[in-house]
Amino acid sequence: MIIAYIYDLNINPPKGGNQRHAFELVSGFLHAGHTVRVLNDPSMEGVENYREHELTQFMSGIDVLYIRIDARPVRGSIFEHATLSSDAPVVWEVNAPFNETLAYSWLGGQVDLTPESLLKRIKRRIHATRKLPGIYREEKCRKALSKKVAAHICVTDALKQYVTQQLAARKAVTIPNGGKVIPPESLPEKTPNKQFTVLYSGSSLYPWQGIQYLNEVTRMAEAEGCDIAFQFFVPNHPESIADRSNVSVEVGKPYNELLANIRQADLCVALYPEFFWSPWGLHNSPMKLYEYFSLGKATLTSNLGQMRELFTGKEITLLSNNDPRAILTNILAIKNDPMLQHRLEENAYRVVKEEMNWSSNVKKTLSIFKDVVRR
Repeated sequence: MIIAYIYDLNINPPKGGNQRHAFELVSGFLHAGHTVRVLNDPSMEGVENYREHELTQFMSGIDVLYIRIDARPVRGSIFEHATLSSDAPVVWEVNAPFNETLAYSWLGGQVDLTPESLLKRIKRRIHATRKLPGIYREEKCRKALSKKVAAHICVTDALKQYVTQQLAARKAVTIPNGGKVIPPESLPEKTPNKQFTVLYSGSSLYPWQGIQYLNEVTRMAEAEGCDIAFQFFVPNHPESIADRSNVSVEVGKPYNELLANIRQADLCVALYPEFFWSPWGLHNSPMKLYEYFSLGKATLTSNLGQMRELFTGKEITLLSNNDPRAILTNILAIKNDPMLQHRLEENAYRVVKEEMNWSSNVKKTLSIFKDVVRR
């Protein structure tokens, strides 16, 4: 099969969740023996790379056109042009509605540590309101283009609702993100910590990464004398993390080295606020949660969205309300119950090994490609 995949990113090496998703899928397609064409990505080995002005050649003779759709505009972009001009079946990989852009405004919340004035809050609301006409035009364009799309692949059920209700999708399938299966003998060595260690890995720039909750958690833990060390590994903006005696921050650590730190931690956290401005709520499929799982880590995550849907009652991850007191209480519950920590570690590793991994995702995606080609 010849797969033309448009994602408009340089994905090798992956530097974030969006690159990781595309990298693992492309690698899987190639490993399964398929030809993969990409646009404007010289970083990926084994593919046929075309420039944007070579779009006609890029799409000539392909079996399926696969396009990544996220919070970037489709309207007036290569995504729109390729969808309209394709003679092959078109499949959209939907990772966000366009209203995710509101997460960058006041609606996403505040990350920095300085108090925000009423005037600034008003300005941020005005900034968000000004985005609404553009969101309307973009979603109208997406709905019109969806008539040409044979199938929509969504990373969460929230996004499946979005493409079904908003875009009137003909066929919508949910395939959550996954983790990489790491053989037990290849896992970094873990030794006992002097202190119970809680680790956060990810951006500290965006308000949907839960830093605002953790800053309050570290304050309470320090004030109450909890014997816990909080470690933050971020690519940039360490100033958004409160400086406390129980907090350490490391900036820009290479991914391969970070894996050893994640493996060494006692508990890893992945917290997200509700997207209250969106009819579909929190639509994320947290990549780092599955990476924690793949390293056999006990985790704590928000009791929202996909996490609630997939993990309630299964002791794969501990689900918590986003109230800082509830978060600290759950951290202490794991700290004080080594057997609970052990069960979370075993179940997390098992779910990636048996179900939620990239190999499984590739097989499911290829099955959809074959179905739309056959139809």
